[in-house]
Amino acid sequence: MNKVEVIDNFLTEENYEKITDVVCNHKFPWFVSESSDYRDDNNAQLYHIFYNNNVPNSDWYYKLEPLFQKMEIFSLFKVRGIATMKSNGNDNIYHTDMEYQGKPTTATTAIYYLNTNDGGTQFEYDGKIIKTVANRLVMFNSLMRHRTVKHTTGDPFRYVLNINYVGAR
Repeated sequence: MNKVEVIDNFLTEENYEKITDVVCNHKFPWFVSESSDYRDDNNAQLYHIFYNNNVPNSDWYYKLEPLFQKMEIFSLFKVRGIATMKSNGNDNIYHTDMEYQGKPTTATTAIYYLNTNDGGTQFEYDGKIIKTVANRLVMFNSLMRHRTVKHTTGDPFRYVLNINYVGAR
């Protein structure tokens, strides 16, 4: 249950660039959230919901198809684009993306990094931090508690795609 799979250079350069040209573009329609993990956590971020509750929620959803095809998704739950801002000194809180009240699940959470910086994703069970590296995919059981490690240098935003699904394999 505590297995984290990291795949570097997940997409071809061409498919990676197709996605980043859309999502990391200053004209992309982001929405503002004053919190990231829990209400009143003072960790503002930008988000875009591509897919939710078994239906596409964005005209941009179809631009992500090369990613979904390579991931071999059987059933998709939710896909969000997230742009976190540089660290403001408030650590993010450990959480799961899908609450199951302790019941076992075969659902997977995947984080696809769109740019490189000194941020990452940290897992509660061992404290390990997976660094934010462009075109890296990180997959783990959706019950694993994790948190965003905000970046301190480089681009103003840390861009990721957060995908919750059941795989075909």
